Amino acid sequence: MSAPTVYTEKTLGDYMGAVLGSLASILSLASGATDAGSFSEAVNATLLAYGVTNISQATDVLKLRALARAEAWQLALDRLSGLYDFVEPGGEYKRSQMHAQAELSLQAARMDALVYDPGYVVSVTRQDVVNDPYRYRTDEERTL
Repeated sequence: MSAPTVYTEKTLGDYMGAVLGSLASILSLASGATDAGSFSEAVNATLLAYGVTNISQATDVLKLRALARAEAWQLALDRLSGLYDFVEPGGEYKRSQMHAQAELSLQAARMDALVYDPGYVVSVTRQDVVNDPYRYRTDEERTL
């Protein structure tokens, strides 16, 4: 299987569903037959984060996939917020574990997508420490 070089709204929705794995079916998230289905708003948010309004303008596949992963996990987290832990005879159900895992996955996806954020800049500069306590100072400097 070759890596995709172009996406449509439907195939991007399919990708988002694949990212979520079985959690997508638990949350009843699915792509439509011809469109993004449950992922429509997440696809729109991905395109806006990319800086385009039409998916055909999104030519950097790695950037699109990184942003889509983050939006897929954000969607899952939004859907999971309504689920709660409960106890019934015969079992204790901790659905908050899914929420905690989704939060960790969202953080990881956002870190991966951070490189594509135009506001993220790393600068390296040289810094000379004027009052370095380990630097040798002459007697004249010590009296100042």
